[in-house]
Amino acid sequence: MGEGVLIMATTDLVQPAQGADPVRALSRFLDARVKNLAKFAAARIKPETLVRLAVFEFSQNEWLRRCTPESIYASLILAAQMGLEPSGIRGECYLVPYKGKCTLIPGWRGLVKLALRSKAVKALYSHIVYEADEFRVWLGSEVRIEHRPSMEADRGQIVAAYAVARMENGEIDIEVMPLAELEKIRDMAKAGRGGKDGPAYSDWEDQMYRKAPLRRLSKRLPLGDDFFLAAKADELADAGEPEKITSYIDADAVEESRSAAGDSLAVKLAQKAIDIEGPAR
Repeated sequence: MGEGVLIMATTDLVQPAQGADPVRALSRFLDARVKNLAKFAAARIKPETLVRLAVFEFSQNEWLRRCTPESIYASLILAAQMGLEPSGIRGECYLVPYKGKCTLIPGWRGLVKLALRSKAVKALYSHIVYEADEFRVWLGSEVRIEHRPSMEADRGQIVAAYAVARMENGEIDIEVMPLAELEKIRDMAKAGRGGKDGPAYSDWEDQMYRKAPLRRLSKRLPLGDDFFLAAKADELADAGEPEKITSYIDADAVEESRSAAGDSLAVKLAQKAIDIEGPAR
């Protein structure tokens, strides 16, 4: 197949035989595509590690086992491009089932990792604020946040989340989001799932809340293509439209190719053929 081929789901190609071990079947399917996955991998990301982590997550998650192998493979390509490992332990990004397909959702640690690749950003972090914490914000000519977490076992309910960026030149920028704003984002994601929380919010509520101010703050920071690709994937997931992630990348690629931005991340993704080779043997 030629260049610019979209990632296609062809479920009739790789469904395991009746009674076959689905974990072993996925492992064979992905192992057969390691060399192709390596074409997309960012520096220091090993495709074998991506496959191992995906197979482990697949084995632990009943809903993920209902997803097509092709959608898991497509998610690993995005993870490879961004240089993030899909693991609930490290929290850089997550393989999340959605309507029978796997989607890749960046975690807050993944966004921080991508942001720190920019030489202009020296430090970037976010935290959750609870009812029992001491929390003050100063705006104006010298922005500042003072946060003293409570040492009590029960810190109460979440009341806000915030992010802080320290630039190489010493400047500091902050973003604070009260719970009402965080819940608006959560409600958008619920609307796309029939009024129910997805696995990301059900399993990692605090981490999802930590991402929101990071993403908003990042729009004011001089970051790279890989960060904004991850942020867009995250926004689509929060909007309840994670299935649009691949189509967004491909649409971007067409537009950027015309403007001769040949070294952008999205263009690289679209210009390399992504072939679904058929069942692993």
